[in-house]
Amino acid sequence: MPRPARQGGGSRAGVAGRKLRLRAAVVLGKATGGMSRRLRLGGGTTLPGDVARWVDPGVLRAMAGSVRAGTVLVTGTNGKTSTAALLRTILAESGKVVGGNPSGSNLIFGLTAAALTLSDSQGRIDRDWLVLEVDELSAPQAVAEIRPQGLVVLNAFRDQLDRSFEVDQIAERLATATSTLPDGGFWVGNADDPRVAAMAGETTAAGTRRILFGLSAGGRDHLPAVSDASGCPRCRGEMEFRVVFYAHCGLYKCPHCGFQRPQPQVVASQVNLAGLDSVELTLSGSEDGSEGWSVPARVRLGGLFSAANVAAAAAAASAMGVSPHQIASGISAFEPAFGRFQVMPWKGVPIRLMLAKNPAGLEENLTAALELDRSPVIAIGLNDLIADGRDVSWIWDVEMERLRESRPVTLVVCGRRAHELALRLAYAGVPQDRVVVLQSARAALDAVAAMASPLIPVPALMTYTAMLEWHQLLGGGGGGGKGGRA
Repeated sequence: MPRPARQGGGSRAGVAGRKLRLRAAVVLGKATGGMSRRLRLGGGTTLPGDVARWVDPGVLRAMAGSVRAGTVLVTGTNGKTSTAALLRTILAESGKVVGGNPSGSNLIFGLTAAALTLSDSQGRIDRDWLVLEVDELSAPQAVAEIRPQGLVVLNAFRDQLDRSFEVDQIAERLATATSTLPDGGFWVGNADDPRVAAMAGETTAAGTRRILFGLSAGGRDHLPAVSDASGCPRCRGEMEFRVVFYAHCGLYKCPHCGFQRPQPQVVASQVNLAGLDSVELTLSGSEDGSEGWSVPARVRLGGLFSAANVAAAAAAASAMGVSPHQIASGISAFEPAFGRFQVMPWKGVPIRLMLAKNPAGLEENLTAALELDRSPVIAIGLNDLIADGRDVSWIWDVEMERLRESRPVTLVVCGRRAHELALRLAYAGVPQDRVVVLQSARAALDAVAAMASPLIPVPALMTYTAMLEWHQLLGGGGGGGKGGRA
């Protein structure tokens, strides 16, 4: 009597069946994307992933596994899009063929859709590296499915409370992602963020390299109101901050248990903020405590937080074998990602789109616009759609009171929740003759253009869907839809 075929990995029929299912998933996913774009149902950045995963739940792992050198995931509450784009530019400038999800669709089905656009009909991705930005709540699942070569953890900030809960829960998700990385890879973490730095002392797979990045310049001497992580992640005691760079990131120490900011291996120092147009800095690195390397760099982004994103990308690139001079060259070649300091014209006036989707984002972008810019007008857009978060109460945690005593500036507020934003400004004591309320994006753009200087880009601080609408009106096509978060 013939023996029945073995089930599982050793069965030829099983292997053939998996290949057939993978190919069917890829073909149907690609067809869905093409149909979605033709019928203008979206940019094809999410639905193809849903279809492909329904046919073969292992499709993402199979596609990512075909990338020659491997996949690197970039996650955290803020800065994912810019940091992932920076890393892809650095790798491309070093001669590598790189793929990613520049549309910003960063949930699991969006990552699958991005991989589908890069793969052939067999599910093979002909790239040296794949660099994907990943939603922080999806990071553990992404690590489990993709089994990446590297992971970059930027920060753990409070985001939309109706979805992301509070900081410690976000940090727990990120810690799970770092602790489940496969053996032999690397993870890059932010030494300046206490929640992320605490992960450096936790157990990871044997042979996993841990590289911390941080700043060594600028900052203030107190925590802003939006800081949610002043408590020690080890003992919960109140920490002392000697310098605060942004939000709750800085130089800190817990007087109760001794936990303190670890020494980063990659440091951004001598930071010169040239308005909102660029940041000049010196990057230095040493993984083993030796003299290491040091190179000057300039990036077309604004704000001290952008220097941290540059340091994160440099740390990851260094771990991937890119030389310091190639890192600096790639940073200089970088063009701002979708809606992140992009400058686009409206009736002859340049508009600078700046995503501000949560307390830390609006706080730091507002600080940068007031202190580093000279525009006589600032636009702020507040929406409450699913991609923004339905709960907009977070605007009350941003220090709007500084606008009472700031340089004279007119505020054009717009969006679905423009009146709530105007109320917040009124309670902050901002003179009402300096606030213009226009819910319509087009009307707000016209008002901004009428008040602006034609030579100075107008900072436009926007929640995600408000930014999409402005981007589309400005001629950018709206970015194709996110299906995830920034």
